[in-house]
Amino acid sequence: MESMLSKLLPLSIYNELYRVCDFNELSEIRLRVDKPIHYAINGRYKRLGDFCISSSDVEKILSYATKSSLYAYNTSMVDGFITFDGGIRIGVSGEGVLKGGSLCALKNVTSLCIRIPHYVEIKDKRIDSLLKNFQNTLIISKPGYGKTTLLRYMIKRLSDEAYNVLVLDERGELSGVSDGKQTIDLGECSDVALGIPKITAYASQVRSMRPDVIATDEIFGEKEIECIADCVRCGVKIIATLHSDDPKSLKKNASYSKLLDDIRYVVCIAGIGNIDKVIDLKNGLI
Repeated sequence: MESMLSKLLPLSIYNELYRVCDFNELSEIRLRVDKPIHYAINGRYKRLGDFCISSSDVEKILSYATKSSLYAYNTSMVDGFITFDGGIRIGVSGEGVLKGGSLCALKNVTSLCIRIPHYVEIKDKRIDSLLKNFQNTLIISKPGYGKTTLLRYMIKRLSDEAYNVLVLDERGELSGVSDGKQTIDLGECSDVALGIPKITAYASQVRSMRPDVIATDEIFGEKEIECIADCVRCGVKIIATLHSDDPKSLKKNASYSKLLDDIRYVVCIAGIGNIDKVIDLKNGLI
């Protein structure tokens, strides 16, 4: 991860980050044109001295992240992010270009949010209990609270217990693929569907890979919920994440209340490394 960041960032910024923080704990770097740089350690933001970044620095970062082919990444940028080697995800914000009332491109990028993935051992008896007799599980929290980190840990644990886990990794963030190789260990019985649109992967990969469990990050929209219902109907278990700060709010939403019909456990995260509660939807808290 250090070598990837050293190539991605301006040398002076990389050297200062290396001096002031442990890269094993570095989770995010926020770069805004002509504004101070901030970085996150275990979810807490700190200012990186008096360093600022210029628009030309942002252009160089984007050029390197897209292998000097920004046009090839246009669809991804319209969706607000670029996936870089090792599962690094770069959020982008700037000036939108509209065509026929729809966003078709992004130009004059002014902000980058570089999110750095880690595999972390989660020591929590409630998670251990959930994994012993695994049933459909949903992980929820606000953005940036560690849903994906917990998901990776649970994927590996299930995989190492000989569950065939199919990982739908549309953005390359879960497995951290670099040069065709996974840089994040997801266990010996995991299969990664990389870069395949999830709606397509639910159907094609379920038939071809015969998974025991499907793992997916950031459920969004009614079509995906319908795909999950079809997989559950076929006997495949699900572990997934969803942006939400309260399970009660999901019950009030027509689409997400249908999702809860197929879920046994909801894991609520209240902050980085802070599992607030694990809800058994049949029997209450565990």
